[in-house]
Amino acid sequence: MHMLNVKYRCLNPSCVVNCREGVLTLDEESIQRLKSFYEEDNLIKSPRGACRMGYSQKFEIISVEDPSMAGAEAPADFSLEALGLDDPIGALTAEHQIVLKKLDDIEHQMRKRDMDGLWVSTIELENEVRLHSIKKEEEILFPLLSDLIPLGEGLVNIVNEDHVELANLIHSFRDALADEMILDGIGHSIIGNLRSHIRKEDEEFFVLINKCLDGETRKRLLVDFKKADEAFVPVKPGERPKGVEKSKERQKYEEEAHKALEEARESASG
Repeated sequence: MHMLNVKYRCLNPSCVVNCREGVLTLDEESIQRLKSFYEEDNLIKSPRGACRMGYSQKFEIISVEDPSMAGAEAPADFSLEALGLDDPIGALTAEHQIVLKKLDDIEHQMRKRDMDGLWVSTIELENEVRLHSIKKEEEILFPLLSDLIPLGEGLVNIVNEDHVELANLIHSFRDALADEMILDGIGHSIIGNLRSHIRKEDEEFFVLINKCLDGETRKRLLVDFKKADEAFVPVKPGERPKGVEKSKERQKYEEEAHKALEEARESASG
């Protein structure tokens, strides 16, 4: 089934969740079916679950791209400038699309048994999760929420637990790669759990947050997100450990990953 990325603009003039633009990944048959609701060729009916207000919207098609073609993939740069967005929650939602694309890549590499490809893509996923989930959500956004949304502290705790579980799964998967193994169960758990987590944030958690943020808070979040982008130093994948160097390299990676996680937790608690 051939999939395409459809960049869209929502035409609902009274939308209250500020997700004016986004990207849908759909097969060609679904695109044609959703376009059939309108006479204009540049309009599409939003598919089920795409609108966080809970009902179908009229979307204007900005572009349709083939992600399998060179240069058509989601931008590797996770920054606000690369995403072209000026709303903090919209930026987090757009970053989710990048993560979902990475999960598609990992799923494909697992089917191909591409250990070296998985070694690179999983550290890229880990970097994206560290910047998005820890640096932006846990350290910047979440501290503002306890007084803004009902049951804010409880909701934040649930989301944070998802983040911890995901980090542990990625670590275990990469540890097995260093031992020449692809743990399909853990890999599928990473993919399924993260897709579910993103859906929960996009369709429920972020909807609540959007209703409570005023203009000044949004501006402050954007400034802090930009600082996080500029300060973030991603971990390099390096060569996948093999042979006699394997355990040594794995220990070094574990120490670096543990140090990065501890620093993030200390910063969040301080």
